[in-house]
Amino acid sequence: MNKYPVVQKLSLAIFFLFFLVGGSFAQVDTNTAPDQSSTNHEAGMEDLQLRPIRLPALQEVGGSPFMSNEYKLGIVQVNEKTVANVPVKFNIFSNAVMVQKDGAELKLESFKLVSYDEPGKDGSIKHINFRQGYPEIDNHTSGSVYQALAFGPRVHLLKFLSQKVEDAPTLGDYSRREIVTTTQLYIYMPGGEIKKIKASKQSVVDALPGMSAKIDEAIKAGDLNLKNESDIISLVDALNK
Repeated sequence: MNKYPVVQKLSLAIFFLFFLVGGSFAQVDTNTAPDQSSTNHEAGMEDLQLRPIRLPALQEVGGSPFMSNEYKLGIVQVNEKTVANVPVKFNIFSNAVMVQKDGAELKLESFKLVSYDEPGKDGSIKHINFRQGYPEIDNHTSGSVYQALAFGPRVHLLKFLSQKVEDAPTLGDYSRREIVTTTQLYIYMPGGEIKKIKASKQSVVDALPGMSAKIDEAIKAGDLNLKNESDIISLVDALNK
């Protein structure tokens, strides 16, 4: 004769079944909660260091303080994060990357790289890059923003753009003031010095004395004369391969 009636056995089995299922759901909940919080690492605008900036009053001055008057959708690398689709433009006069957020124009304080594409008149696409964090030179600090024309593991070719307001010659008696832009090229070796260069072979070789043989090889292979910006870009690209 059985010790427990059939009904009692059935009730006991159902009880253990609910116990096991309930325990498994509880275990899943406790394991998935940390995963949900840990995977929420997508970078957004809140990860950018932005602050208000007072723009100079240049309404009655000819020219523009911006490389491009319109905002371009670009990417911003900060620390180990990348923020995409950021409206950016470069303020040459203030040496600042501007970011448009919620209708406000703000200055991007700290970053590794800002990049966007600029369509050319011939249909080509030009990649525009800005970087900061370079050694001090010519009163430029580590926070100064350079246009990075070419960069890689061995060499960076940088261009510093600056502006000032000057009186422009006119045919009449009235005076006119315009924004004048000047540029200066620099060579930087990661972990080393940053050096000012001119558009000439000797200036580049002086800045990279340990690479003279590779420079000669790249000049010969690419038929370069290093008397213009595009040739120096091609050289630096070759040196980084």
